[in-house]
Amino acid sequence: MKLPIALTEELLSHAELVAQVFLQAMYKSIGEQLLDELAESDLTYSQMQALRYLNNHRRVTVGDLAEGLNISYPSATNMVHRLEKKGLIRRVANPRDRRQVGLTLTDEGRNLILQVDHERRQRFARILAQMEQSERHAFIEGLSAFIRAGVSAGILQPVDVCLHCGSDADPNCPLVEMHSTEICR
Repeated sequence: MKLPIALTEELLSHAELVAQVFLQAMYKSIGEQLLDELAESDLTYSQMQALRYLNNHRRVTVGDLAEGLNISYPSATNMVHRLEKKGLIRRVANPRDRRQVGLTLTDEGRNLILQVDHERRQRFARILAQMEQSERHAFIEGLSAFIRAGVSAGILQPVDVCLHCGSDADPNCPLVEMHSTEICR
């Protein structure tokens, strides 16, 4: 691969390293570690994503969950079973079509999401508070530019990197700015 003149191997290596450390920090320290601390029910990061999806969408079936999380139907079925066993979700039969079963959060599931999201936001705020205002702005702009560039280059597919916020999609999301909320199913 021939690199553009301004993009040296050293710069590419450094950018990739910083990106990997950032992803690890977000996933491990602000993701998994937080779940370990707050979720007494041994909740996985993937299960938390499923709870968030259910929280952001109405009338969700197992098939919708599988599609929204980009996982197989059997994987979604297993996840639903585990979350139901933990008392975080429940199945609700459709009164008009008993073959169709919806999924909904229990009060315990909704409270867990609120608690985890609040603590995650607090931790993120403490980190951002350690940065200068110009650094915070550059951080946000840099990540947004990376996402826009990846989508424009065809390397990042919006449907694959979308958080699937549904009708609550933030208009400041780089994907929403580039497209519309149609991908935020």
